[in-house]
Amino acid sequence: MAEQFYKHEGTNHPLVEADYDTAFKVYKNDRKKAVIGDPTACIEARGLKRIPNVEFAYIGSGGDAYVGFKDKKSRTGVTVRHFLIPAQAAKVRDQFEVKGAPPTQVLLLKAPTNGRTLSHRRLLGKRRREAIKQGAETKKRGPQKNRRITRLGVSPRPRAKIIKGEVSLDAAQGE
Repeated sequence: MAEQFYKHEGTNHPLVEADYDTAFKVYKNDRKKAVIGDPTACIEARGLKRIPNVEFAYIGSGGDAYVGFKDKKSRTGVTVRHFLIPAQAAKVRDQFEVKGAPPTQVLLLKAPTNGRTLSHRRLLGKRRREAIKQGAETKKRGPQKNRRITRLGVSPRPRAKIIKGEVSLDAAQGE
């Protein structure tokens, strides 16, 4: 299987699944510098950046978060870990974008289960697309949930840039 990378500021960093849950604290005071709708500068991303060895954080509007940890063994100096955003953290993210700052609290990002890893979801999607091409009956995936813009009045955040290919060393070599 091809190695996956997370593209951050023009550099492709190795992407791996998280092995452990990560707790972090969000402060009400962060509302002054946090940016609504920005996955890299929202209130949760600012809280994650306080953790030692965290280079950057990306909190998506779905259930996925990507956190770049400093790693001396990595070719770029940073390894990006994929986490799942539990419901409590998602509510804090949405509350920040709609009503402003939530109270100071400790949040948790969860390590993905075997069925929620990026590689397993890609495999399931590939199987489904192949079955549809061969004429299999498509199952409905359940009721259509309201979109984020309808539910919260806030536009969706941009998608994370996940790619297959080679690691880029141009930014890392210039340091």
